[in-house]
Amino acid sequence: MNTVKSANPRSTSTWTAIVSLLQGLLLFVPLIVLGAAIEWPASLDDPAAIALPRLLEEESAVRFGYIAYLIYSILFAITMTMLVKLVNGNSMRNLMSLILGFAIISTLARSLGIIRWLDPMPQLAESWDLATTDQERFAISVNFDVLNSYGGSIGEVLGVSIFAAISILLFCIAAIKDRSLPTWLSGFGLISGVSVLVTAITLTGADAGDFLITFGTSMVQFWFLAMGIWLLYWSRKTSQIG
Repeated sequence: MNTVKSANPRSTSTWTAIVSLLQGLLLFVPLIVLGAAIEWPASLDDPAAIALPRLLEEESAVRFGYIAYLIYSILFAITMTMLVKLVNGNSMRNLMSLILGFAIISTLARSLGIIRWLDPMPQLAESWDLATTDQERFAISVNFDVLNSYGGSIGEVLGVSIFAAISILLFCIAAIKDRSLPTWLSGFGLISGVSVLVTAITLTGADAGDFLITFGTSMVQFWFLAMGIWLLYWSRKTSQIG
């Protein structure tokens, strides 16, 4: 990579590499914690009768897992900002506002989706536990379904499937035009972005399927890891040349 905006390119690329690696690895925290506690992400489709009692039983683990997921989501905007500032070029400068705009909107949408599991859902779980009639639990169930569907559409579909995907795609398109990254790395990013974007078909009423969602999410994480590893390699190579 020969287009870096920094008086100290090695230091900048090293820190960007670390953040990119952290972005790629951090998702495994909620996957492990929430997976063990509530069988997440499959549990997102569970009805209130299953989800709410389990949420109450595993409240500490759920809070820890979703706080980690919130940090991961916020880090996305930071990671994309650092990558855009490091990978320089005319096309990157022209698309910078769009790339960062979609990244920030993605973080905001994800955060709104995640918050439902940190505040309103625990309240619904307590109400479910205190309910004494079928009518009360039916009303709670309706509220749960609406909140879960709305929050999921904002967080998972808009935040991840659309806004994050567009941000990554624009970044990789700019990098290809500027030839500021290896072709394989930019191509990997394009494939990752498209893989996630395809899962937005849920907005049409179609079922994206667990495999497609898992594949798209995994590709993005592997791309961030590949980006971080390559930046560390480039930083060391630049230092040796200098």
